[in-house]
Amino acid sequence: MAHLNAAILFMLDISESCGYTIEQQIELFNSIKPLFVAKPLVICLTKIDLQKYADLDKDEKDKIEQLAKASNAYLIQMSNTTKVGIEDVKTKACDILLDHRLTQKAKDPKKAEAILNRLHIAEPKKRDNVARPECIPDSVRMGVKKQGKTVVELQEEFGGAGNFHIPVEEHYILENEDWRYDKYPEFYNGSNVMDFYDPDITAKLDALEKEEAEILKMEAMQDDAMDSEEDGITMTELRTSLKEVRNKKALKKLNRKLKSKNRVVQKNVDYDDMVEDLESKGIAVNRESLRSRSK
Repeated sequence: MAHLNAAILFMLDISESCGYTIEQQIELFNSIKPLFVAKPLVICLTKIDLQKYADLDKDEKDKIEQLAKASNAYLIQMSNTTKVGIEDVKTKACDILLDHRLTQKAKDPKKAEAILNRLHIAEPKKRDNVARPECIPDSVRMGVKKQGKTVVELQEEFGGAGNFHIPVEEHYILENEDWRYDKYPEFYNGSNVMDFYDPDITAKLDALEKEEAEILKMEAMQDDAMDSEEDGITMTELRTSLKEVRNKKALKKLNRKLKSKNRVVQKNVDYDDMVEDLESKGIAVNRESLRSRSK
């Protein structure tokens, strides 16, 4: 944890249903506090569905607030059951982590210079006096409110995370919201899918399959004709003979390579050159003995 460049989320159960009092949890925080010194920190007050933070004793609230102030941490209330505050925790953690990393990079002059070199501020110049106000659709200005249950509510209704998948119909952009979960076949431009169905499709498919079978039969007959005897030699025999010839050629090539590799190359050394070479190296040479050996 001490070496991770990340934001720290400390979960503080204010309902004490975890089996530890708020004071014990604060002691735990202080014991591991050295691990995340100088790191962005968020203290999450969890299980507010069981215990409201406003209903805590004044002493407990003062201890929590003093802890956050001493640690330079943010206090955010949340509940996993009601999903309250979860998005706030995510947003705050990402924001403070981004600020922390940018601050670290800005302290290094080399990194700061590298960042500034990659920035380009474009300042467009006005080309005419025509007013071009922003164009925002009314649906965006007013806000589009979805009718019915949300995806999270549907997920909880149908077995929770892992058992429920978001239906593809949720991403459809429709003129009428009542069409969203229509069962197939769907309608398009006032026509049903069945309007494009050909009643003769089965007969056409049978004719196509019959034609394909005839083609395969003709190809098989051509193969049989090629295998028939011509001048007393069948196609199978010709293929076997060709394979034997190719094998013999491969064996001859291999034998030729082996012979060329195993050939011994004799090296004849002149007597006078050998004597001169040995004497130049300071070796005493018995010329009579060497001459008789060389013969």
